[in-house]
Amino acid sequence: MDQPALIDAAWTHLGFVLVSDSMVPPRNPLGRQHHTRFCAGLVMMVYNIPASLFRAFPDRPLIVRAGVAAELRAALGAEVPDGVVFLQLTALTGDMAPLADWGDGLAVDLVMTDPAIDLSFLYGCTPLLARHPVRVTIPWLPGLARAVKLAVSLGFPVRLVGPQPGPAAVEEARQALDLFLHNPTVAQPVEPFHGVLGGFLHETPVDLWHLLERDPAQTCVLDTRGEVLPDQGPASVTAFRESLLAAGTECCACPWFASCGGYFKWPRTDVACDGVKQLFADLASAAVELRQALSAYAAQRDGSGDGV
Repeated sequence: MDQPALIDAAWTHLGFVLVSDSMVPPRNPLGRQHHTRFCAGLVMMVYNIPASLFRAFPDRPLIVRAGVAAELRAALGAEVPDGVVFLQLTALTGDMAPLADWGDGLAVDLVMTDPAIDLSFLYGCTPLLARHPVRVTIPWLPGLARAVKLAVSLGFPVRLVGPQPGPAAVEEARQALDLFLHNPTVAQPVEPFHGVLGGFLHETPVDLWHLLERDPAQTCVLDTRGEVLPDQGPASVTAFRESLLAAGTECCACPWFASCGGYFKWPRTDVACDGVKQLFADLASAAVELRQALSAYAAQRDGSGDGV
């Protein structure tokens, strides 16, 4: 049995769901495809620009954003131009029809501002799924647990980003993680959970800055004047990591620093990471359980083969 089938069997036994670079989700193979459509383009500097500046960047890889679908359609024209990595809708309240019947295969990122408020608007975004890989980006704010649950139930992959999570948001993130790990109906990736879990499983730490598309060396976010938006992250992730260690922060003794890389220490380095560390610990435990299940399944399979 090949590796994806082996993992499928192990996850079915455990009631878990996993998506990673070497695995396929056991219930919906489109989940992984949707995720990679966003990440595949971020191998060089990509510019995240407002739709009004689209014509000013003819030869750059672009993420084009706007608050309404009609503005994106008008800016890009009748055909999807080369160089557009994906689109971002920064509001979920508008009419999705201009994108629902255009741009087959072009990925769309739906960005929530407040998950508690934006939750119900997800229903109106489902027509996009017929022609587009669609992801929902949810901030680390109260309301994220319900937003993640609804998003994955509607068929949307999820990315959790934004401000440093407070205690309430961390608790909801643990609820969302439990849903991702143990609900057999979940077939979509939830980042950073699935990437970190895959890293732990293969004992190859992932880079959270890259995984969540927040490394300024890879993604440059511009304002309407074409200037770099402030507070998008440290000027250099490498230098920021080094500064955290040099300052003697809790990162020095953190077992998860190889993956986190100080992601949850931005912008305030004095914010305690107790809740975030528990999320990493939960994912590490799940990876151990999966590895044990794979070993048990392989032994059972080999034993069955001996009796044939």
